[in-house]
Amino acid sequence: MIPKASCIILMKFNLFLLIIFSISNINAESIGEYSAKYSYISDEISIKGIRKLEIIDNQYLMNFKAKNLLASMEISSSFKINNKILKTNSYKIKVRPSFVNRDQRIKFDYDNKTISSSGREEWQKEITINDEIFDPLNAQIKIRINLISGLENFSINLLEIESGEIERNFYAVSGREILIFNELEYECIVLKRIRESDARETLYYIAPSLNYMFLKIIDTGEDRNQSLELLEILSLG
Repeated sequence: MIPKASCIILMKFNLFLLIIFSISNINAESIGEYSAKYSYISDEISIKGIRKLEIIDNQYLMNFKAKNLLASMEISSSFKINNKILKTNSYKIKVRPSFVNRDQRIKFDYDNKTISSSGREEWQKEITINDEIFDPLNAQIKIRINLISGLENFSINLLEIESGEIERNFYAVSGREILIFNELEYECIVLKRIRESDARETLYYIAPSLNYMFLKIIDTGEDRNQSLELLEILSLG
């Protein structure tokens, strides 16, 4: 027979494990609303804008709105998250002035098992309904979910918006680095993306203490270079 005192200790220990497990599950599946100002720089353009994530009736809407003196751009992604599974509904790009001809809309039709694109790029592809496919915006939400879950090596299926092809991208934590944001030091996870199809290198600097927000993304390759850097947190849910 187990002594009464030992039973109490065992019950408390089991309760502690249950609490920790529950908190881990909540954090792993819950990405809160936020709004932040970022700077985007590429070989073609330098622009500042607001990246915002909203949750309305269990529907996630993520967008990036930016402008400078010559142009404006809006990129948005609509999706759902259920048990860590992310399901993309649509992805849109809108650029002004209109003669730049960059507008594009991508729709996921799970009833007919297709993805279709209209606008600058027109194509239609068949999909397997159980595939978890990500667009360039919500892929970053999946990255955060995976890191919160404790994964250090993983892959995701990323949609190539120009062609409609789906390419598996591999990610691995390569270390940690201190970055300064708003005059404060933040220890960041350094995540490296590996693509088998080209020689591009993408590094993500992610701050766990800021709910795994991206402080900086640096993408380099032979055809283009681009970066995204956090300038200001407007709200953090």
